[in-house]
Amino acid sequence: MKKVFIAVAILILLTPLAYGKQFYASDFEGDTIGKFPQGWELGFEGNGNPQVIADPLDKTNKVFAHTDLAMDMARHDVGGSMAVVGEEDMTDYIVDYDAYFPADFYIGTVFRFIDDKSFYLFDRRQGGPTFDFWKHDAGAWANFFAGAAFPAVPEEWFSFRLVIQGINFEAYAKEKDDDTPFADMDPLMEGTDASYAEGKFGLYGLIYVDNVVVGETEGDMFISVESAGKLTSTWGNIKR
Repeated sequence: MKKVFIAVAILILLTPLAYGKQFYASDFEGDTIGKFPQGWELGFEGNGNPQVIADPLDKTNKVFAHTDLAMDMARHDVGGSMAVVGEEDMTDYIVDYDAYFPADFYIGTVFRFIDDKSFYLFDRRQGGPTFDFWKHDAGAWANFFAGAAFPAVPEEWFSFRLVIQGINFEAYAKEKDDDTPFADMDPLMEGTDASYAEGKFGLYGLIYVDNVVVGETEGDMFISVESAGKLTSTWGNIKR
């Protein structure tokens, strides 16, 4: 019994060494429907009303709807707002999130967001669908990876991971009910660019998200079991 106690004590002491810093984690259950979610801010205050809503596929579940505008009016490049989260000096980090695309359009997430003129975009393209990496610089767009095919059809939930390390970026994608850890998967796509060294994570266009986690290491990619309403799903997918 004493040996077991010592082993557990050693494990507890060593555990923090496997973790970095968790910048943000939420399943939005603690937020109010119709309100802007806690911890987020508007990186660009444009048109639209970002707010927590009932999940279109499960009315007992809360999610973050980035806009209430039509697909062709929601993007930043036509005046749509951009919601961002995290710290402005985040450099290398991982982002896990579930995404729901209400329409077949150009919709995505941003990373290393400095301001509305300087950021990277992980973009779901209309058609296929396929995914691209883009750099935005004062209204100019530069593509640095194009055409990664993944069947993220509208009106269904999918799970994604972005890994941002130095000048190298990876994106992972899977079905929402796929229990395979992202750490055991090959990336959907990889890109390289050295323009922006730090910045926040955010949303772009007509996208709904849930179970958003931003952390420095694999050990940070969890949502607290204290989060009400999704105990089974979040605890069971600490390593997504």
